[in-house]
Amino acid sequence: MCLVIDARYLGPRSSGIGTYIKALVCRLPVLAPDLPIRLWVDRETSFPGAAERGIHLHRVAPVANSLMTLAGPWALDRLTARDLFHAPANILGYGMPCPSIVTVHDVMWLERPADCQPSPWLRPISQTYYHIGIRRALRRARRILTVSNASARAIQQIEPSVDGKIVVTHNAHEAHFQLPLCPCGARTKAARILGFENDYLLVVGQDQPTKGHEIAIRAFARARPYGIHLVLIQRLSRGNRLFNLAFELGLRDRVRFVSEIKLDEFLAVVQSARALLHPSYAEGFGLPVLEAAACGCPVVASAIPALNEVLEDAALYAPAGNISAWSDAIERVISDASLAESLKLKGLERACWFSWDRTARATLNAYREVLAEMS
Repeated sequence: MCLVIDARYLGPRSSGIGTYIKALVCRLPVLAPDLPIRLWVDRETSFPGAAERGIHLHRVAPVANSLMTLAGPWALDRLTARDLFHAPANILGYGMPCPSIVTVHDVMWLERPADCQPSPWLRPISQTYYHIGIRRALRRARRILTVSNASARAIQQIEPSVDGKIVVTHNAHEAHFQLPLCPCGARTKAARILGFENDYLLVVGQDQPTKGHEIAIRAFARARPYGIHLVLIQRLSRGNRLFNLAFELGLRDRVRFVSEIKLDEFLAVVQSARALLHPSYAEGFGLPVLEAAACGCPVVASAIPALNEVLEDAALYAPAGNISAWSDAIERVISDASLAESLKLKGLERACWFSWDRTARATLNAYREVLAEMS
């Protein structure tokens, strides 16, 4: 018997799913040293100390969201009926010879496909792929793990038959997301990375319509806070769309776009920001808001269920998509020092509630339950 985890999201490019997988596979061998673990990884991914932890790396050529993942996972590995397979990235393929557990982070591909794939040419293909993969996961997996109660409710509305199979295992943040040991040093480092010394507001996440980055830029343009810049750290960028928008709004010298940066640099930028703006239309969890809160960075977030659940009263909320309300929120968090300090303190307290160790234990309990059902 072996626990097999599709870990192809582990790699040089950061992502929420990659963070989730790494947090689990670093903790499971400690919590369950008796449980053999095999990870599917790509040909480039390294995992130092895997052998010492009892982890076997199985190299798989197709990328995580390839057609082979959906159509023929049985061809990627020699799985047996005694194995347990964990698909941590929303979909489950055909031909699985063993019981499976799937983490469904959100169901945005079923609820908002146009926002997930803005290209009208690619949308029918992507929508079909995820529609089949997610629906199959919800109907075939022995357990459905998800990252928030908000996501669990959305899943149940789409597929009522999952009732009794859902386990909420919240995301969390690693210990390095914390207050800076030396605030002045972090600020100096952030200024060097960004190329300016002005105060700034921060936006983090991939550039897709659900993230609402356009709203952040338009609201910033409307507020035009004196001496403040706007920084967008984007894992995936869709060309010059947002750059052109900033130019059209007269913000060419006040908006900075940053692609992938090193973890220590990212921490300095988050720790030194005046506030994080997270104007998403939909989220399964919203990891950037929790990581920012853990760093003592005040958060302004969309008033949507997942973000309300994660930060409760530790954020300033604005209606998703409402540029006027977002502009007002930006002005408030910058001009009201007592509000910013309150958000910082509440955020630090709220961030302590989340724990990757607790998430890993809950995930292991789900594994044990399915294994017991198999015996």
